[in-house]
Amino acid sequence: MNNYYEILEVSKNASKEIIEKAYKVLAKKYHPDVQKEENRAEAEQKMKLLNEAYEILSDDTRKKQYDLQLEEELKLEMQEELNRINSNRVEKQPNNNYKYEETKKSNNYSDYYENEQPLTNKEIKKIKKEEKRAQKEYLENNEKIYRNYLRSLGYKVKEKWTLKKIGKLLKVILIIIIICIILWYFPPTHKIIIETYENNQVIKVIINIISKIVIALMQGIVSFFKEIFIKK
Repeated sequence: MNNYYEILEVSKNASKEIIEKAYKVLAKKYHPDVQKEENRAEAEQKMKLLNEAYEILSDDTRKKQYDLQLEEELKLEMQEELNRINSNRVEKQPNNNYKYEETKKSNNYSDYYENEQPLTNKEIKKIKKEEKRAQKEYLENNEKIYRNYLRSLGYKVKEKWTLKKIGKLLKVILIIIIICIILWYFPPTHKIIIETYENNQVIKVIINIISKIVIALMQGIVSFFKEIFIKK
């Protein structure tokens, strides 16, 4: 399947105007009439692809259908690439004489090692935990590679909110709050903040609005917990 965005040398998010401009520039550059005799056959093939690409991408309905087909093909290509990468990783791993297949079927983790004593329950739990961690890391890594691959092609990829990312965001907010508190109670910066607030009407309005929103949120949270925990 031809990638019409690459043929027209534009990104997937290019507007109609940019697509049309790119087509005109490339059509002028590769038109057979301006090519040397030995390059005309190649130019004609190039023009055919340019016309085909412009015909699809300049039509909203056909462009939408094409984007869906292209995304599916890119997913398949990316999955094949991930399979190849993971296959190479497995081949490079040292052979530690793990009886993996037999262990997987019997779920007997004592068979993981040859000529070793049976594993304790604590060791089995540790192995299971490590397997889950490795599987999660594997999936996250594959998803990250896939998102970066789509971004490189001009796709807009939304990040998923996970507990880990929320935790990082809360840490950043907490650090900002601590810095603000320090600046507020530090005499020199406290004086500058007060003077800026009093002398700048725009900042005063913004801070007043933010303060009212924060107070309203805090009052709402307090009321919510009162309804739950305090019996009337």
